[in-house]
Amino acid sequence: MARSINNMITYFATRQFKYQRYHSLLRRSDLNDHTLIFDLEGALLKSSSVFPFFMLVAFEAGGLLRAIVLLLVYPFVCLVGDEMGLKMMVMICFFGIKEESFRVGRTVLPKFLLEDVGSEMYEVVKRGGKKVGLSKLPRVMVESFLKEYLEIDFVVGRELKVFNGFYVGLMEERKTVHANLELVREGKGNSSDMIGISGFHKDLDHSFFSTCKVCL
Repeated sequence: MARSINNMITYFATRQFKYQRYHSLLRRSDLNDHTLIFDLEGALLKSSSVFPFFMLVAFEAGGLLRAIVLLLVYPFVCLVGDEMGLKMMVMICFFGIKEESFRVGRTVLPKFLLEDVGSEMYEVVKRGGKKVGLSKLPRVMVESFLKEYLEIDFVVGRELKVFNGFYVGLMEERKTVHANLELVREGKGNSSDMIGISGFHKDLDHSFFSTCKVCL
């Protein structure tokens, strides 16, 4: 019980400090001259869990049975760690789904994600010049939201493997994400003056964010 209370206190304190950091960005008048590189889950979204987004995908794309399976498996997802838990949810939600018929990422999910965006970060992103969105989620889940609703220029996310037009429930390895990030690092289509906006305790792209001129 005490551990749960401590976790809640830490979460709300971290969240409050996270958005306090963005006030300095809101006061800047030169954001349009910079490339903003932000972590979708750690910086843009208010939720601390991506489970609701996967539940929406499971229900809308796979039906009630798939959503129930995801709900039953979720306690195990919480126990196995972030990376393995993410892989489990991807397998349950996407296995056997036809690639051409997956419309949740272009219709329902973007509106759901938009409701979870912090107002401070929304203002920061909209005022940026070139914008790069980085996500640990499959790119198909976030690309439409970032490009159509936030006018993001470059989306970096995990690619889903496809066989005969169907998702097999597996993601490409992280090295593919890092390869895409290198395109941004080299300045292809982006200014060299980059501001990195990451979340707390993120190890996926720590080395990448460390190269930014400013990193919050």
